Amino acid sequence: MVSTAILLQASQSFGIVPESLVLVSQSTNVVYKYNQQDRTYFLRLSEKPAAYETSIQAEVHWVRYLVSKGVRASLPILTVEGNLTAVCRDQDKCYVAAVFEGATGYFFDYDWSVWDTDLFTRWGSVMGSLHHLTQSYQPEDPKFIRADWTPLELENPHLHTGDYALLLGKLRALEQQLMNLPKKDDIYGLIHNDFHPYNFLIDQGELNVFDFDDALRGWYALDIGIAATHAVWWGSHDPKWGTKDEFAKTFLTAFLEGYVQQYPISQEWIARIPLFMEYRNISSFFWWLKDWNGDEGSLSDHQKNAISAAVDLIQNDLPFEGCRFKL
Repeated sequence: MVSTAILLQASQSFGIVPESLVLVSQSTNVVYKYNQQDRTYFLRLSEKPAAYETSIQAEVHWVRYLVSKGVRASLPILTVEGNLTAVCRDQDKCYVAAVFEGATGYFFDYDWSVWDTDLFTRWGSVMGSLHHLTQSYQPEDPKFIRADWTPLELENPHLHTGDYALLLGKLRALEQQLMNLPKKDDIYGLIHNDFHPYNFLIDQGELNVFDFDDALRGWYALDIGIAATHAVWWGSHDPKWGTKDEFAKTFLTAFLEGYVQQYPISQEWIARIPLFMEYRNISSFFWWLKDWNGDEGSLSDHQKNAISAAVDLIQNDLPFEGCRFKL
């Protein structure tokens, strides 16, 4: 939890009654919820050096542009002085504060009846809109630039031995393939980079998307691959879908039907989606292992089983489930 001094600074910057703030989560960011004039808002505090503020301003400016063009996203709120963000300091701590309107609707798993091809098509249409609008987006300030995709930086020594070294080797091999891909403007640009089913709410058939803080400049097909990977993880368990590979094919067929209504994608890049899915699968291990202390006992049974299954696939030169199909 952040200090009272930080909360007071953020509250003053955005005109928030400090006593109304309720802690929601504290992981990558610290997030508080509050109500004001019958609306729900979220204060996001990112522990970053002050120099990182321009990157967060780039995110906020882009999202405000998307909303102005009709995308249903959580609108970033300006500070009292009309700024995109605020820097809050207390002793040696520095946080960049941003505020967003709360999205309306419910998550996909609140009503499993909506988890079907109509939703997948709508999801694809929204992502296609993001990529289409990005083509004409111009930052207000040339400093508002999000970082480009790069290989993961992993200095944790525990990830360079045993099974973890095998996982890391697979990650590096996939990253090498990605680094060799072209980056032309029509296939590469600003992407959400985490547009999974828990980052949108469903409201009367429409999708309200949020959580753009992982946004970067990357391949549009990577954004699609990320969505598909998470869809397989969390939504392929019903026997009606068949195998995970069969579900992935069903999902992407419907998803791309909506996507191409908003933005074109060539067969060349459709064929690369399984590559991006496999990259997301393997890189996910290092999202929760990057700060691992090397103690096997600190890993959950689920994590241990996932690592073991991944190692078996790598040793047998097989792709991950949901990445074996062709469209």
